[in-house]
Amino acid sequence: MGVERFPGNFRVGVLNQRVDGVMAEDGKLAEPKVSLLCLLSGRQKFQLGAQEFAMDATQSPTALLFQTDAALPVRFLENQGNPLIKTAVSMSSDWMQVIGVGRMPSLISGAGPLAYRAWKPGAALVALARELVENEAKITRMALGLDLFNGALDDLRRRADDHAVLMQHAKHYISQNLHRQISSKDVAAACGVGLRTFQRLFSQYEGVGLGSYLRAERTNAGRDAIERLGLSISEAAYRVGYSSPENFATAIKKAFGVAPSHFRQRDERIGE
Repeated sequence: MGVERFPGNFRVGVLNQRVDGVMAEDGKLAEPKVSLLCLLSGRQKFQLGAQEFAMDATQSPTALLFQTDAALPVRFLENQGNPLIKTAVSMSSDWMQVIGVGRMPSLISGAGPLAYRAWKPGAALVALARELVENEAKITRMALGLDLFNGALDDLRRRADDHAVLMQHAKHYISQNLHRQISSKDVAAACGVGLRTFQRLFSQYEGVGLGSYLRAERTNAGRDAIERLGLSISEAAYRVGYSSPENFATAIKKAFGVAPSHFRQRDERIGE
């Protein structure tokens, strides 16, 4: 990969050639940095510290943004492409204040001192990456590298905003359909997203699995139906989508450590 180096440890790299096998860059130590990789064609698998990444652009471009807080060894496991087309923009964390990028998108905690996000970039970001590959003038590559980095952050922020709306829709759908025996698959379908993808997004943005969230909402609503609305255990069970009072009682006991009767109105319990 040809790398242009600029003051302040800002670097822009471009690779556009046929590659078949592990490249000689293997074994280097990556210094602490923020780095954006855009793979436009080909496949690349590498290990950064203890975290392994597999980037596959044989069908469509893919991107990876990562931030490291300590030096990590890099080990390349696979490089295939005819050609392999890739751009890389790297900078020290200090650059984040220099270029005024504003709010960083949420990154996933990886192994060790590493956080990252991998995604399929939008058309505008892909166009910028291709322009960077095609322009060889050093100053132009610096400008395009900065544009590409900012474009990636905008791309991720828009996706985060879209995902936030998606999560709100999912939670509203759950709250409105607790009386039915809905499943995780039903929630994902109502949001127009595949089950596995939606489960991953839900866990990432809500910090809890979709199935666990659904069970918690049903037991919380069931408890409220008994405690606040004064419904019988059977009425509460069917109100929140349980097939039988027995299944409801088991779920309540597991969630709160007590039987459903514990939440019946105080005066009713005393009169028993």
